[in-house]
Amino acid sequence: MSHFLATYIDFVQSVGFIFLATIAVFITRKLFSDNKKDNYIEAVKIEVDE
Repeated sequence: MSHFLATYIDFVQSVGFIFLATIAVFITRKLFSDNKKDNYIEAVKIEVDE
């Protein structure tokens, strides 16, 4: 295997790892933020017409 090919393979693996790590962090943050968003009760105004 030539040095150029090995360097290219290392580069592709590094880019792939960075991409997958970024996607994993994004999904984890999205899940936790959605979970926190659903854990509170919004104030509701109730009007009664008689």
